[in-house]
Amino acid sequence: MKKQMTKQWILSVLMGVVLLLAACAPAAAPVAPGAATEAAPAEAGAVPAAAGEKITVIFPRHEADISGAFEKRIRDFTKETGIEVELIQSDWDSVAAKILPEMATGGSAYDVVEFDNGWIAQWCGANWVAPLDDLMPAGFTDGMIPGLVKLFSCPDGTVRGAVWNNDTRFFYYNKAKLEEAGLSAPPATLDELKQQSLAAQKAGVVKHGLAQPWKQEWALGNEFHFWTYVFGGKIVDEKGCFLFNKDPNTLAALQFMVDSLSDGVTNPASLTYDQAAAQNLFLSGETLFMAQGIAGLMAYANNPEISKVKDQVAVSIVPGAEAGKSATLTLPEAYAIPSASQHKEAAAKFIQYMTSQETNKVLAQEIGLLPIWVDLYTDPDLVKLYPFWAQFADQLATAQGLSTVTWYGDFVDAATSEISAALGNQKSAQQALDDTAAALKQFDCVP
Repeated sequence: MKKQMTKQWILSVLMGVVLLLAACAPAAAPVAPGAATEAAPAEAGAVPAAAGEKITVIFPRHEADISGAFEKRIRDFTKETGIEVELIQSDWDSVAAKILPEMATGGSAYDVVEFDNGWIAQWCGANWVAPLDDLMPAGFTDGMIPGLVKLFSCPDGTVRGAVWNNDTRFFYYNKAKLEEAGLSAPPATLDELKQQSLAAQKAGVVKHGLAQPWKQEWALGNEFHFWTYVFGGKIVDEKGCFLFNKDPNTLAALQFMVDSLSDGVTNPASLTYDQAAAQNLFLSGETLFMAQGIAGLMAYANNPEISKVKDQVAVSIVPGAEAGKSATLTLPEAYAIPSASQHKEAAAKFIQYMTSQETNKVLAQEIGLLPIWVDLYTDPDLVKLYPFWAQFADQLATAQGLSTVTWYGDFVDAATSEISAALGNQKSAQQALDDTAAALKQFDCVP
């Protein structure tokens, strides 16, 4: 009998998970020199008409949005409101490279921007984005998962971002190929993952157990967090003090990443793969496992126009370093309005439309987007379409977010460079962690 997810259950799990992440956020730092100041807010509780305006919106392409579902919904927004949208989309790193300098200099080139969970502490401290409470209808977050609302709220209690991508990751495996290799159940431990990968390769069923997004870019920082959590390790403590170069579990995580390349479990070309490339190899049937796939992956796995593994893929728990232990990563992304935007009212209308329950359901139906609205987890249409959401339940309870420190961007720059060197066998795992700490020494114990 399939485990059923009730509204009360999903609320309690996601509220607990993301409230825990938000509770780790440090107090706001002083406003950065030259940071944008906020314009006078509109009357609270209302979004005045803004038809005829044009706004510039920038956020990354969603990995599951192969069909252009977001663009279609944005065109619907223009038809319904008369507000034109200049949409800028690319991969995450390219988008970040455009947004961050503009925000840091108080520019007004964008009216709605990507607000990543890794930027919350810095952006709140610098006052780079406007409070949505002053621009959106009263109660606009009622019915949203409370933890997601809390996560993108600043220490002053104002909501600064509305989540567009409830990005929690899940473990997928090719059940048909596992059986073809003579294996009856997915791995419960990382040792089993290794043995099953090698057995399936030896049987000629797959080329590698895993293809992983280990290209030297922001996502590699995510990967390092993911594997660290799987091993029970820690990056920093609650005060922002370094643990990553001292904690044996974190070292074990990086060593596992290195070893998985040398023993053939992970495709060596993973050093050139981003998330989309790793996902495509899984959908082509070349790999046995997807260690942290997006929630919408199953929808595409069963689409024969995109996938060669229709009706072969199943969901399980991320294998742990030890049996019975598991963890996964949650990477929510939000829309926000820069404090310097000259079109805040129209921008607020866009956010209200694109994060509405109606839009959230449309995108869930089209690309398997994991909802931000509690009621949608028990919506009959979605439950019928995605019965496997019930299998997400146990993994959701283990989700953890990125380190919440004001210097997270500096951490990514240093860590990805050193981790890449370790993965390329240019230095040991311990040396890479020590060198990361040396490069970031001015941030040790800075929240």
